[in-house]
Amino acid sequence: MQQAIYNKTPAKKRKVPLPRFYLVERRLELGLSVEQVSRELDVTHYYYYQLENGNRGKKLPVKMLLKLTKALDIEAEKLLHFEAEYIDKYKNLNEWDGKVFKWKLIHS
Repeated sequence: MQQAIYNKTPAKKRKVPLPRFYLVERRLELGLSVEQVSRELDVTHYYYYQLENGNRGKKLPVKMLLKLTKALDIEAEKLLHFEAEYIDKYKNLNEWDGKVFKWKLIHS
């Protein structure tokens, strides 16, 4: 006979990526490619692409934010505002309420 046992250890929830649309929009406004911006930032185009798509850098370091202001010709205050909004949306999207738990089947 199998019996379900309630495990109080919360299941790990995979984080849902949230694209940084403000980066994509600004880059496209300037007519720049991912490669051009990544060269300006001194990172690989793949890394920058991941930043734009929310797969990397949950919170961007100050050094990267400063480089972005130059590469995307945007005021630091405006960029910080966009990034703060992004962080809030990311947190809301990936909120963990602790109500999902794993179930184990054991043989008795």
